[in-house]
Amino acid sequence: MKKRSILFLALVAGALIIGLTAATEAMSVTTQADQRAMAAANELVATGHYEQAGAIYQQLLDQGVEDATVFYNLGNVEMLQNNPGRALAYYKQAAELSPRDAEIRHNLALAQEQAGEPDDSHARGVLAVVAQASRSLLTVNELALLALGAWFLLGFLVLAYRHFQPGQRPRALRFAGIIAFAVVLLSVVTLVSRVQV
Repeated sequence: MKKRSILFLALVAGALIIGLTAATEAMSVTTQADQRAMAAANELVATGHYEQAGAIYQQLLDQGVEDATVFYNLGNVEMLQNNPGRALAYYKQAAELSPRDAEIRHNLALAQEQAGEPDDSHARGVLAVVAQASRSLLTVNELALLALGAWFLLGFLVLAYRHFQPGQRPRALRFAGIIAFAVVLLSVVTLVSRVQV
């Protein structure tokens, strides 16, 4: 019975690792056709054909491409055409998809300044503060993966905890379970705040 439980726990851990690896790889898929279109649009920007470049970037978005670079480049095109308000919207989308990119953050601040929009980093309310704090650290997809990974880890720890007899359960296992539960709770609250705010 004990060998069967250990085998089951090993299978659950393996499935968790494989699932999270596959999900991470699926998040960063762009096709070669999309990359060629981006290169063509970048060339148009370099030669001063901003409207045609913007049309290609917009076409990529219309085809369902969700890439920070596309939004960033569209923001750049709008800034080059003196449309800081429209550029701001694109930079905000780029920042959601790539929150740790310094160039996106810089251009976002520049567009906010030129558009006359105040910096929204001073949010009000608990959910707004949590959402704003998480925006500079993680994307929504990364938050979802964190929540899912912590949820599976918590389930694995509960199974492992039940595997031991009541007098032989390690304290470290209980402590790890509490930490995993806290991470699940925090990541879910953060996800909800990002969706609501």
